[in-house]
Order: sequence, then structure tokens, then C-alpha cells
Amino acid sequence: MVIVRILGGLGNQMFQYAYARSLSLKGYDVKLDISKFKTYKLHGGYQLDKYQINLEIANSFSVFMGKAKIKKNKKEKGLLFKKQLKTLNGNEYVKGYFQTEKYFNDIRAVLLDEFVINKKISLQCKTIASKISSSENSCSLHIRRGDYISDEKANKVHGTCNLDYYQKAIQIINEKYSNVTFFVFSDDIPWTKENLHVKNAIYVDIKSIPHEDMYLMSLCKHNITANSSFSWWGAWLNKNEEKIVIAPKNWFIEKENEVACENWMKI
Repeated sequence: MVIVRILGGLGNQMFQYAYARSLSLKGYDVKLDISKFKTYKLHGGYQLDKYQINLEIANSFSVFMGKAKIKKNKKEKGLLFKKQLKTLNGNEYVKGYFQTEKYFNDIRAVLLDEFVINKKISLQCKTIASKISSSENSCSLHIRRGDYISDEKANKVHGTCNLDYYQKAIQIINEKYSNVTFFVFSDDIPWTKENLHVKNAIYVDIKSIPHEDMYLMSLCKHNITANSSFSWWGAWLNKNEEKIVIAPKNWFIEKENEVACENWMKI
């Protein structure tokens, strides 16, 4: 048995699930350990239950046995793709973030089918979805502030995308397409409205439901992401084959990584 620990916000949970699901399709008996959410209260807790996921949750005995049967937990080191993490011996407890599509791009079709919301979506979400579908050229734009600003430790690791990045990204989209409507998502809409002036923008200023916001991002024809796993998934789940995804070149301040996909535009 292989047990993969699930932890973090929705975007991180999806990376971990995608890695685990890839292992399961190679023939491993894979279960998810969500026990940390008993004490981890940030980012809304466990959220994969909003989707049509296809892996079982490990009970406490399985988690204990998974840890007990190996001398050392298998832990992802660094943020670069590790090929050896795709070939395990079994009876392993695996911890990591797996923030690169290289772990699961070969099962994209499966993940697109499983990362489908299994809950009734709100009327507000339906309203925005209708505006996106009726736009000639829609582009999501995500600004992540929140703990990236308030948490000193998070700020030193992640930093934030500056206004220059967004202005360049907006210019690129506007030069390639006409009549673009920008759908702006942020955990700090008042700051965003005051500091980033976007022509033809719709600020998604509704009660934030993470899986609904991500769903709305995925409906847009194009995406401008923050250095956030949340908007990463909004862009990755976008099924438009001609999409342009713009992502920050420096996803982390100092950590070498492969988060942004190879076919995305990095600025």
C-alpha cells in the first residue's frame, strides 16, 4: 500500500491527489491520509470532497501501518520533478507537494473527469459563468495577497507578483485579442480595485467559495495566474486548446522549481 499525505489549501491538495492518482493508475494500491486536517485549520480544511475523486481515504490503522512498515517516510526533496517518486516499492508513506505537471500530465484526461464539482453551484457562480460564456474573449486574472502579505514566513518564500507583472500580462493579452473581458479574482478585491486599473474588467466580488472560483477561472479562454497553486489549477483545468496562460517567471523567491508548465508564457 502507498499512502499519500494531503495537506494545505485546495490547490496543494489537488497537486497531491493528482500525484497519488497517477500512482494508482500504474497499479499501486493508493490511499489518502487526511488526518492532519484535524489540527490544520488554514485555507478551509480538506476540500477534495467537493470533487468526483476516485481514491479512498486511509483509516488511522492504515496510516499507522503505512508509517510502521518502512524505516523512513518517502519525502519529496525540493520542488523539481523527481522521476524516482513515480516508481515506488509499495508500503510507503509519501509526503510532498508535487507542484509540477510532470507527475501527472499523462493522466490529464482522467483528472479533467475527476476534478468536476459534485456539489450544487451557487446562483452567483452561475451568473458569473454566464458572463464568461457570453464574452468574446475572456481572461481570468488572479491576485493572491492574504497570507502572502500577512504571514512573514510565507512572504519570504513566495513573495507576491507585482503590479508591473500584471500590467505586462494584460498588455500581451490585449495585443493578441480584441474585446477582452478580464475576470479578476482576488482574496483582496478592495486593494485590487484601488491599485490595478483594468479596462473592461469584471471583479468577481462574491462570497468566495474556492472550488467555484477555480471553476470560473477554468471557464475563461485565457488565464493570468498569480504565483499560487490555486490559479495554477484554474489555468490547467481550462480546456481551451488555444488558450494563452501567462505565469510569473519567479514562482518562488529563491527556490528552484518547475511549477509553471512548459507551454505557458512566463514573464
